[in-house]
Amino acid sequence: MNRIATILLGLLAIAAITFLAIYEPLTNSTRENRAALRDGLVFHLDPAKVRVIRITTGDRDLEIKRRGNSWQLGMKSKDRADAALVDQLLNAASGLHFFDRIAGREFQKDDDWSDYGLRKPKRKIEFEGDGKTTLFLGKDGANENRVYVRSSESRDVYLVSDDILRTGFRDEAAFRDRRLTDLGPGQIDRVIIRREGGEIELLRDAIGWQIVKPLHARADDKKVAEYLGRLLGLRVIDFVADDTGDLGAYGMVEGKDEITFFAEGNERHQTLRLGRGKSGDLFGQFTARDSVYSMPAEASDLLLVKPDALRDRHLLTLNPDIVDLIRLRAPGKEFSLRRSPAGWEVRDNETSRPASEAAVRALWDAIATTEVSAYLPATGVKLSDFGLDPPLCSVDFVSVLSENTPEATAGEQVIASVSFGKNKKGELTARLNDSPELATVPESILSALPLDPAAWLSPR
Repeated sequence: MNRIATILLGLLAIAAITFLAIYEPLTNSTRENRAALRDGLVFHLDPAKVRVIRITTGDRDLEIKRRGNSWQLGMKSKDRADAALVDQLLNAASGLHFFDRIAGREFQKDDDWSDYGLRKPKRKIEFEGDGKTTLFLGKDGANENRVYVRSSESRDVYLVSDDILRTGFRDEAAFRDRRLTDLGPGQIDRVIIRREGGEIELLRDAIGWQIVKPLHARADDKKVAEYLGRLLGLRVIDFVADDTGDLGAYGMVEGKDEITFFAEGNERHQTLRLGRGKSGDLFGQFTARDSVYSMPAEASDLLLVKPDALRDRHLLTLNPDIVDLIRLRAPGKEFSLRRSPAGWEVRDNETSRPASEAAVRALWDAIATTEVSAYLPATGVKLSDFGLDPPLCSVDFVSVLSENTPEATAGEQVIASVSFGKNKKGELTARLNDSPELATVPESILSALPLDPAAWLSPR
């Protein structure tokens, strides 16, 4: 190949690249806008591709920038925009139908736009994505609820509904997200509630929610989710100050009357701090947004929650699949139920007989459904006053390992042990393992724990 042919091929390649990079996008844009015109739309706009919106009114500019799945107000602002309102604006712009159109050829000079307020319009909205499209808004139409507009894509002037005007041109505060946060309960794995009555701390692990302060106990996953739903679903009544300044002016003190939570996989905490001003109004500061807000009354109710209200009231949470042996004891009596390849067996002394599947199933149902009506401390009391020294009966749930594992050695491993007794009032009391608490439970659970081995036998 000679030098001239090589140069010609190079020039053709450059021309092709130039066409693809410049002319082709312009052609696509023109084609899309022609299609929009046929559909009675001012211009073509794909909301999903818009990354930045700039709203200008005179000397005031408002920038809304897409950040992940949410929108932020301003380049440096930490505050979120109301995603629903931004979507409303984008949908209004992308579906902007016109009632009348004045062709661009009617406007020989830019000054000709002056009759419609579009020569140097003070109001405009820029939509920036792969390209930039600007909508200019001019004078009101002769009819009510109409306004003249033009776009950067054309010299045409259109008469449209002023919905776009009412949607886009609001105070900046109207675009701020009034939701406290956009996080959901499922994204939170730690909560700390600090208030005058003491501190409550909740932690979510692989099993579920646990109360770690002021006591160690299982939390009710549903109750915690409901609590978090109320917390995360709070809506700001009004934006009071962007600079938190002196929190004391709003009755707020760091470390008091506040709720801190941690998003899953994020060590940085977010704290809602509450206080009442001299007027008695409730104010809040949310550290993730660094502003002071007027808050609804129900926000302060979140500080009143008690650990007991978040506890899992079930006596015992147990997975039957990991239990290989159930050992029942009563004064002067002991027998067990053992899992075998053929099913459960009753072992009493040296004899083994098939156990009733219905009886074993009734035991699991009772364990799964029995709830505690009241808790009281086990320290400083006489267990004999509650019929627990010695107990009326006790039951051990045991896993049997055939070989050593990194976590445990081979042999019997007690998963849980529950003792039952009756206090002086005749109420049934239970103690789980060596818990520092005693639990009052319904006596009906004893019907699923017969102390006669014969009651466990299969009827076959």
